[in-house]
Amino acid sequence: MEDFRLVWMRDRIYDTLDVNQKDAFDELLRRDDGSAVGMISKYFDETTEDTQRPLIFYKLVLEQEEEVEVECGK
Repeated sequence: MEDFRLVWMRDRIYDTLDVNQKDAFDELLRRDDGSAVGMISKYFDETTEDTQRPLIFYKLVLEQEEEVEVECGK
């Protein structure tokens, strides 16, 4: 990742959302043939004080239930 803005964004996202998977942001950037890189770069290039727009990232936490068979010894 050469664009210092992407590194800055990744670090803010990891800190804010408490992301421990260090390659999560890089995986996001590789999805859909790198379309996220273009969208984020466009956001940085076109957003000014006059045209402020939000860019929202979120973390989805899913709990999984696992059924375990327990044998009772009698």
